Amino acid sequence: MKRTAARLAIGVAAAAVLLLVFAAYLRPEMAFALANQLWSCF
Repeated sequence: MKRTAARLAIGVAAAAVLLLVFAAYLRPEMAFALANQLWSCF
């Protein structure tokens, strides 16, 4: 049962990441702003 719960949690996390990626493609200015913030760290 624990193994099933872990697989479910991994699946939900992967789906959330995919949704965030698709949202970034819908709003390119958000992706550009995040890239600029990341680049400013270096």
